[in-house]
Amino acid sequence: MTQTHPVPPVPPALDDLDRAIISLLKADGRMSFTEVSKRLNLPEATARYRVQRLLQSEIVKIHATPNPAHLGTPHVVIVQLFVENGKIDAVAAALVEIDEVQFVAITAGHHNIVIDVCFGTHDDLLAFYAKLHEISGIIRYESQVVMKLLKAEYKYVMG
Repeated sequence: MTQTHPVPPVPPALDDLDRAIISLLKADGRMSFTEVSKRLNLPEATARYRVQRLLQSEIVKIHATPNPAHLGTPHVVIVQLFVENGKIDAVAAALVEIDEVQFVAITAGHHNIVIDVCFGTHDDLLAFYAKLHEISGIIRYESQVVMKLLKAEYKYVMG
């Protein structure tokens, strides 16, 4: 018996108005429909409809980004992992479940997976490495402690 996977819905095509709305929301994700309509000189109902369409289609996600420095985890370590063939997805899924891990990416190239980990003290980092050692399929890893973070934001270019 063959397995079928659901096909995700095709997102709506973006026009210049959608791009303008996204630019405003990138600057202030809490911007009201009224403010969007004023800045783009369009009816509030249109702004509401367009924003809701962008959210429902998952073209746009609005979320808060906490500042780790103010939450007791001011330090970041970048870890590149070498993983056994056939276990990359399982290892990545396990890493996603670890609270300290803030970023997980399966990569092509020298490493199989790259992660960012936030920690407060060296003991916290040692506790994270103990969790890492429990994950089956990791061959080895390399770590770099971030000494000075200059930029931490994602600005995706809209095509």
